[in-house]
Amino acid sequence: MRSSLARLAPAVARLRVEGRRSSSWQLGAGALAGSAIGAAALCESKTTLGSPVATNREVPRDQDLRIIGLEELRAHNNMDDGLWISYHGHVYDVTHFARIHPGGPGRIQMAGGSDLQKYFDVYHVHPDVSKFLDRTCLLGRLTAADAKRSYEETIFGNPYEDEPPRDLQQTIAKAPRWANLMGPYLLDSFRTPLRGFYVRNHFPVPSWEDVENDYEFEVSVPGATRSFKLKDLRALPQATVEATLICGGAALYPRYLHRTENRESWEQKEFPRHEVNNNFWGSHAVWTGVKCRDVLRLCGLDVDALALGEKPMPAKYLRLTGHDADETGASFGVTIPLEKAIDPFGDVLLATTMNGSTLPADHGYPVRVLVPGFAGVRNCKWLAKMELSDELHSSHVDTHTDEVIYPPNMNFEDHVAKASFTGQAVKRAGRWEGDQDNEVFRVMEMPVHSSVLVPELHSVVGKEAIAEVLKEGLEVKGIALGGGGHRIARVDVSIDGGKSYIPADLDDHGMEKVHKRNYHWSWYWWSKKVPLSEEMKHQLLAGQSLTLQVVSRAMTEHGNTQPSRQDAVSLYNLVGNICNYQTHTPVVIDPRR
Repeated sequence: MRSSLARLAPAVARLRVEGRRSSSWQLGAGALAGSAIGAAALCESKTTLGSPVATNREVPRDQDLRIIGLEELRAHNNMDDGLWISYHGHVYDVTHFARIHPGGPGRIQMAGGSDLQKYFDVYHVHPDVSKFLDRTCLLGRLTAADAKRSYEETIFGNPYEDEPPRDLQQTIAKAPRWANLMGPYLLDSFRTPLRGFYVRNHFPVPSWEDVENDYEFEVSVPGATRSFKLKDLRALPQATVEATLICGGAALYPRYLHRTENRESWEQKEFPRHEVNNNFWGSHAVWTGVKCRDVLRLCGLDVDALALGEKPMPAKYLRLTGHDADETGASFGVTIPLEKAIDPFGDVLLATTMNGSTLPADHGYPVRVLVPGFAGVRNCKWLAKMELSDELHSSHVDTHTDEVIYPPNMNFEDHVAKASFTGQAVKRAGRWEGDQDNEVFRVMEMPVHSSVLVPELHSVVGKEAIAEVLKEGLEVKGIALGGGGHRIARVDVSIDGGKSYIPADLDDHGMEKVHKRNYHWSWYWWSKKVPLSEEMKHQLLAGQSLTLQVVSRAMTEHGNTQPSRQDAVSLYNLVGNICNYQTHTPVVIDPRR
């Protein structure tokens, strides 16, 4: 593989401002290096929230903001002296936000003292964050001339320029690559075609000039460390697993919701736009590879005795590290419970093929770890290392907020920005002190979920189809997943926003004969023609348009049921993970169209 640092170095090189005394500064891969001119004198407090905005106060007008000079901005380029950035002419103190940034603190640190827009020019996936920053991190503003200079004199090369060519059905973002939101096409084939399988990369895709000779991964168990190449995997028994992957953070419920006393009006204004993906980002495939437990056994671990409880577990976790790394050189890494990895029915694979084809680059070629029933992020791609550990991975993906669920009463201003974190940097970042530790947990298994795929969001049924709808009902189709290996017992469907439900018809495509109970990794399809109420029919026959709210509600054999949409607010968590509430799909029936 090309050297990660060599490949990413252009992305993190900072401008060297010629002719300016003591102002030459660069960011090396992995650490900030800056002159921090007069930082001690310029910074009154080393850790300040920096927000002048009270609970429901408006953001101050520009003319009321303190003017901050470009040198003062650039002096605050580290976590000790304060991490400041400019964006749209405003200056923000993001010292505390860096600690919970889903993309990792390093990516925020590399922007310290410079202009955020230059980074967003590459990372198109980012929404406009100015409202959040104005409410939580605003310090002052630059003059128009300094704002222009801050942008122009910030250099950030694109680390995604050498990405492999793709044939994807729908590209959402290119840096990093995100592709294929849910849609009716998922019902074209039970096994999602590769070009339509969802893609959620965190970092640039690694590559190897000679994959057979250059690619390898390492396995470390107590008393032994061994390296494997592709030929070593091919020599081991192969296994095949049907499994659905789903992203743990696909709910898109607003992240970093600021405190407000106007919660209800905020919900009405902002919440509907987050239902465009119906809380689902997933796909299904058949995977082939070597069982993880077989590789661990080959390295000397007595997986059978451990699984039977005849020997004590040597560690809590199996830590997984990928060959992919961010712009600062920090590798992707997650943990899974060791019990899952050695479970003979857990079906954890080191997968090399997908739907009978070689893994595409976006899905972890040449080797990814398949962890059925767990959040997609736990299925480490481009495997570089497996090791036993009692600690979570040092990667921000595992120990930071990207895959963390915080209690619903925590918000950024009142908690995160004022909290003391355990340990240093990202060693245990995101873990709270003392008695709060038990309130925070990591996303592992997925919860029960269902989504409406047909009709699509904001569909319109015209006069030509109304007669059929009046006679047979509105056809509704979708998918459901029990999560964590649980089977779906029933999916109920509503067209009146959850006031009344009727059961849908389930289709497991024979997977209940393939999977063992509590080890059901595949999604279900469901469908139903839902009859209109007499009141709805009367309204249409009178020539009036009708707006329906289509809802699905899944239940597992264990009785776990999706919460209602009304419960969505109470399910809020700081980073929006695992919000599996029932979404509402608006559909208009209009006899005039």
